Amino acid sequence: MSTVATRAAPVTATRRLGRHRMMRLVGDALTYVGLAVALVFFLGPFFWILTTSLKGNEDFFAYPPVWIPSDPALTHYAALFTRSSGARYFTNSLVISSLSMFAALAVSLPTAYSIARWRFGGGFLSTLLLVLRMLPAIALIIPIYIMYKMMGLTNSYLGLVALYTVVYIPFAVWLLVGFLRDFPVEIEEAAMIDGCSRLKSLLRVVIPIIAPGLAVVALFAFIATWNEFLFAIVLTGIETRRAVPTSSTARPRPRSCSASCRPSRWPSSCSATWSRDWRSVGRKAKRSR
Repeated sequence: MSTVATRAAPVTATRRLGRHRMMRLVGDALTYVGLAVALVFFLGPFFWILTTSLKGNEDFFAYPPVWIPSDPALTHYAALFTRSSGARYFTNSLVISSLSMFAALAVSLPTAYSIARWRFGGGFLSTLLLVLRMLPAIALIIPIYIMYKMMGLTNSYLGLVALYTVVYIPFAVWLLVGFLRDFPVEIEEAAMIDGCSRLKSLLRVVIPIIAPGLAVVALFAFIATWNEFLFAIVLTGIETRRAVPTSSTARPRPRSCSASCRPSRWPSSCSATWSRDWRSVGRKAKRSR
């Protein structure tokens, strides 16, 4: 009896181990299948846009639709840079996004510094900033358009830059308050003991140390402004003031629009990659302190 029981125990354990491995393999297989389906679901539209931009007339009008073009061509990409309108769209977006980014930083940094150091407004002001950020743009576009029409700010760089700056300031202040509250006050006090004023300590001590945080906020502002569509399409009616997101409405051609989607995302992709590097630098600097 004891010999039979001793032999049965390892067999039972082996079966349980084999069953556990089988369930684990099945679970891993289902996970990979789910990830593959999700990958196809999310990358399918991007692949379709890419192939559409490379299609000629025969492939574009083919039925049923053709996924892979038989004779891919780069004519639509070349047209983006040879036509004067394409270069103008990129220039407008670059000017508006850059000016809005610097203006938002110039206003947000002193505001966030006063909130972080002197608790100006307490928690109410921080909550109010988030509430203002949550307001949908579609609810504000009609009164903003009427006001801009009366002030003569439509179809102008100044109007878009001022609007984007005001829209992004709440989010920028909210982010910078977190960076500044994590900054040790003792470092500022030591600088002021050595003869620095409050402003000089901010410029020479605080800003160089929180530079990664400032870079991330600036890049977020640039990306948000570069990709904004609603305000740009409503407030710019002439072609010379249109930006990249609204360029497709000027000449709605599917293949040209598909081609413009790729270069228009280069600044956002580069900015996102750069901000990731800056965030890693900021974490290392924070750990070293």
